[in-house]
Amino acid sequence: MGEGRIDTINKYKDETLALMRESGCKMIFFGAETGNDEVLKQMDKGGTQSGQQIREFAARMKKFDIIPEYSFVLGMPGETPEKVMRYIDQDIAFIKEIKEINPSTEIVIYTYSPVPTEGSELFRKSQESGFRFPETLEDWISPHWENFDLRKNPLTPWLTPEMIDKIRNFETVLNGYYPTVSDIRLNGLKRKLMHWVSGLRYRTSLYKYPYEIKLMHRLWNYRQPEIQGF
Repeated sequence: MGEGRIDTINKYKDETLALMRESGCKMIFFGAETGNDEVLKQMDKGGTQSGQQIREFAARMKKFDIIPEYSFVLGMPGETPEKVMRYIDQDIAFIKEIKEINPSTEIVIYTYSPVPTEGSELFRKSQESGFRFPETLEDWISPHWENFDLRKNPLTPWLTPEMIDKIRNFETVLNGYYPTVSDIRLNGLKRKLMHWVSGLRYRTSLYKYPYEIKLMHRLWNYRQPEIQGF
């Protein structure tokens, strides 16, 4: 397991990537973040990453049997609630596109948590939307801010319960249809059963109330690497 930037590793020659795999590299973590070039620019990641490059890189990694683990950040701020929801829907569609290009791609989903970078466009948008960081140590160590640090409880005023539910429910269905390879406790039968149960929801985009998948995840202690580590 390693980490890298898509626009950097993509510059490696095929011979280098083949040698990395031969040396034991099986998975590399990348911050894909979003397929929306406008939002990528707002994130100011530096480099040359784009939605098209994210697609092409996922396809390229198939040739070398190296799993690209892409993290995505959903729930970016927008001028209107409609735009925020549109960003979420676009990212969900993009994630499904990546899985179609390379089904082995591991997907990690976070909700957007503002970073206190004064002067950045995203931080300005967050403040204009009513977001504020804690002002005391006691506030920072409270349980809900601990979850904020894990990017699971965004505490962002522009995200409605409907938006958060859509992100969480899609994540549940995605993890059912494509169980993570990092959960070595899941045997083949459990994986096939989750994949089969999640199939209709995933293919038809019916993400609401995926209680049957959540029940299987709970019974089998499904592992989420973004929370429990790799």
